[in-house]
Amino acid sequence: TVAPMAPTMNTIFEPSPDEVNFVNTPESSFDRNDRRERPQIISPDHPALLGSLTPPIDCPPSKILNFSPGPTSLPPAVEAAIQSRCFPAQEEKRLGSMALSHRSPEFGRILERTLAMTRRVMEIPPEYELLFTQGGGHGQFAAVPMNLCPTGQESATYIVNGTWSNRAVDEAKKYCRPHVISAMEEDGTCTSFPSLDRIQSEIDPTSAFLYVCSNETVNGLELHRLLPHLDCGVPLVVDASSDFTSKPIAWRESNVGLLFACASKNIGHPGITMVVVRRDLLGKANPFTPGVFNYETNILADNVWNTIPTFNVDVVGIMMEWIMEEGGMASMERRSIVKADLVYNTIDGSDGFFSTPVKKESGYRSRMNAPFCVAGGDETLTNMFLVECWEQGIVGLRTVTPFGTGIYLRASLYHGVSYEEVVVLTDFMKEFAAKHSISKEVVVEQSTAMVTPPESLPVHQASDKLDLCCTMDKNQFNQINKLSASPDSVQDSSMTWPKNFKVNQYSRLAHDMFAPPPNVSDSTPVSLR
Repeated sequence: TVAPMAPTMNTIFEPSPDEVNFVNTPESSFDRNDRRERPQIISPDHPALLGSLTPPIDCPPSKILNFSPGPTSLPPAVEAAIQSRCFPAQEEKRLGSMALSHRSPEFGRILERTLAMTRRVMEIPPEYELLFTQGGGHGQFAAVPMNLCPTGQESATYIVNGTWSNRAVDEAKKYCRPHVISAMEEDGTCTSFPSLDRIQSEIDPTSAFLYVCSNETVNGLELHRLLPHLDCGVPLVVDASSDFTSKPIAWRESNVGLLFACASKNIGHPGITMVVVRRDLLGKANPFTPGVFNYETNILADNVWNTIPTFNVDVVGIMMEWIMEEGGMASMERRSIVKADLVYNTIDGSDGFFSTPVKKESGYRSRMNAPFCVAGGDETLTNMFLVECWEQGIVGLRTVTPFGTGIYLRASLYHGVSYEEVVVLTDFMKEFAAKHSISKEVVVEQSTAMVTPPESLPVHQASDKLDLCCTMDKNQFNQINKLSASPDSVQDSSMTWPKNFKVNQYSRLAHDMFAPPPNVSDSTPVSLR
């Protein structure tokens, strides 16, 4: 049996006539050897649009640039250490952590080292216990109320500031009585966080805990510092799955009672979740809490009540050692700020070509996950952007999620993403915007022509190389130019346009603009929750 060949740019973009085309190019007089001069309609079956993380084998960079929201890549030095320490050569006469019994003395030393390094890196006070659990964040959505609400009738206040805190509420309803303080808008979006005054006034003071997600990966919202100790004294529970180890935690000052973090963002591989719980909150579990989720049961068993994922624990320890060697928490936070600033400055400096839903002045822009849309959500340009990124080895900006496909892409900037890799991404964003944006300063004379410039030049630099396509009265053009930049917001009933003609300052003007392209949906894209 011959193994199928890995995709290359040639096999993807030069299919034979009897194969399914990934790219459907309308007939035109353009030179077929120069794809930049051809308007392309990209099939929804293109690998880049299906969330593929495997670019063509002949893409330029030697390394795939992975901006996935998680699981994601680890720093190269960590991956090298994992290879040497966890997978020993035969002549070393030892077993790697994947093959060790979870109650063996060899693994006991690995577990002890990992817990000690985590406590040191995160400056965790002695009154807190550390646990390694399984079940991911969804498991903790249930485990938290099961462990802190003994009867299931207790109240618990949940701050809903995005997708994951909203899902936590849905799960908690089975095990407690959630009281919600929501920042969600009526349309399901969320771009801010409830004020401290609002939280102080709306919290149920009898709550067993106050729940918050410190970084909402889907919505791009982050609390860069946790809430202060509230007057009512309710302990804080933090879902820090995507920002743990990227900034310091004020454990006592914020009255943190419990914090959990999935490993697959910043501290390791998927399959293990770290829980940090204050001792005074133990011993309150509902009697029906399964042993695997019972914090006290597992602490009393020294973290090995059941078979712990030994390899994953080893990886977390290696990751913690790397963080300490790289300068600790202060260094990680500085790196996160610099990387995020580079992305957001590119978005803010694009004259509106790229945009992000969270305003800079809000102070809640995520350093871990930067959502952005291309040309106000234009479907054609967004697909082109994803495909061209994929060709360059830049992947993970749109992955398959249970929330559908919205207009926003996401650049996730975890520890495994270097500053240099962010530079590659932002340089490509600037290049793409320059090629496909239309200057707002273009002056249209009476009865001027709307035509197609060569794609090798920015539209506003190619006015001397235009070919006649169609004519438009100046008043009509100005009337359109005043409309919203959103490609789905043209509402003026006095003018009738073909359904695929989306008017905004980034519309690509092509010879076949008025030809209905195949495989283009008429539905409005679903926005992120």
